[in-house]
Parts: sequence; structure tokens; C-alpha cells
Amino acid sequence: MFGNQAGLDMLETTLVALQNVSLEKIFDENGRKALFAEFPQVMQQGFMCLQGGICLSSMGRAVSYERAVAWKVVNDEENAHCICFMFINWSFV
Repeated sequence: MFGNQAGLDMLETTLVALQNVSLEKIFDENGRKALFAEFPQVMQQGFMCLQGGICLSSMGRAVSYERAVAWKVVNDEENAHCICFMFINWSFV
């Protein structure tokens, strides 16, 4: 797992504790529905854009974001290794 400093700040976590932060903890119900509805697109096309919304830091603080981008990372055998996220124009609410 990896997160740049902005991502760690948004999630209010550390690089070591990042492994304990799950998607279920970050996205609210609407965010999870949108993510899971578009998840096949990530696996097939390699990326997707999510409309703005609200997510939660690991401390439970609300964070708004204008847009999120998710993309698939593959290993040497071209198998999915993980999904990365980038949150654009985020701020604590």
C-alpha cells in the first residue's frame, strides 16, 4: 500500500496504518454504490471517474471531493494487482 502525503492527510492516517483503511470505511453509501456500479469498467478499461461526493477520513471526519479517479494496477503477468484512487479538490467539511 502507498499513499502520498496529501492522501494520508485526507484520510487522517499514516503510511503504516493505511493498510487498515478499507473502502467501506472511506466511502459513504452513495459513494460505495457508485464505485461498485462502475467497478467492472475499471477492470475492463483500466480506469474510471467518479462524480464528486463525500467520503470519510479514518477519524470519521467528512471530506468532500470534486471528482475521484480510480485505475487498475497490473503486475508483470498483466493480472490486476490493486486499484488506486486519486481524489481531486478535496477538503474537510
